Amino acid sequence: MRLSTTVVYFALVLPFLPVVFGHGQVRNFITSTNIYASADAYAAVADPNSPIRKLNTYGPAADFTSNTITCGEGGNVPVTPLAEVQAGELVTFDWGSWTSSHSGCVMTYIAKCPNGCTNFKGDTGNVWVKIDQDQYNPTRTGFEWGENIIRMKGSKYSVHIPNLVPGEYLLRHEILGLHVAGQLMGAQFYPNCVQIKITGSGTLTLPTGIPLPGSYDPEDPGILVQLWQYTPQNPYYVAPGGSVLLPGGTGDWGIEEYGGGVVTRPSNSSSTSQLPGTTTSQPATITSIPPAQPTTPITPPPTPTGSAVQKYGQCGGQGWTGLTNCVSGTTCTKLNDYYAQCL
Repeated sequence: MRLSTTVVYFALVLPFLPVVFGHGQVRNFITSTNIYASADAYAAVADPNSPIRKLNTYGPAADFTSNTITCGEGGNVPVTPLAEVQAGELVTFDWGSWTSSHSGCVMTYIAKCPNGCTNFKGDTGNVWVKIDQDQYNPTRTGFEWGENIIRMKGSKYSVHIPNLVPGEYLLRHEILGLHVAGQLMGAQFYPNCVQIKITGSGTLTLPTGIPLPGSYDPEDPGILVQLWQYTPQNPYYVAPGGSVLLPGGTGDWGIEEYGGGVVTRPSNSSSTSQLPGTTTSQPATITSIPPAQPTTPITPPPTPTGSAVQKYGQCGGQGWTGLTNCVSGTTCTKLNDYYAQCL
């Protein structure tokens, strides 16, 4: 049997293509009065009752320099419904079953829909204002990264909505997975967008924000990084997209809920972010914040236990101390020196 030229080409090229694995989407958006479900990314059509803009893949935004980064692959199509949210309220993003090991930060932005969210994409202009993020907190053992909270504490992450003036807004929540970010364009962004209507008597207006796309440089030291190089001795990771401009709480719900500290660079050292591959002899400055009860209590299900890593979970790599055996039907596959995954 003679193989076609196309088949032969892909057989030769496929082993050299970058491997991108990542699986998840926001399944529910939870407010104090309602739970709004999303359409599955692989469903044929969007849910006409959901304010969550539909994705078309569980994977990351393939090119985070393009407009896919705004609301995810296929997720920049406005919908009609709006989720009602009180100014100052604590809302929750439920990722359903986020079990992949994609350590990295969690970031949430908000943009005003000037003429209603059905007429707004948010892919141009300095419209995105960061309201919450959880990056690297070495004092929070076991939950050093924001993604660790989502993966290990019931697949949920909550955010305080600032005390904004009433109106329609687009809320953008994302995980940034850094497990293969040591290669150019290897960072994995998982953005999800929810159309909301803020009610109440808030008085704050949004400051000038950042553009998305346009603010995530592939060579940003918070994007092109070796994950394993961030340790308690080298804790100065700086998330892309700038600082939290208008927090509803501390700007880091993970610290409020689970404790820890905000890592800041000592004043007598460089103000630039710590570049991968370098170290510092100066200790981290850690501002301790005691855990606080969230406005809306969340009781996550217990963390699953077992003797094998689930499919798509991490099973090896330099510095890895977790399980190395995979569930039946999968094999621990090396992606690079620092990361192996059950596939």
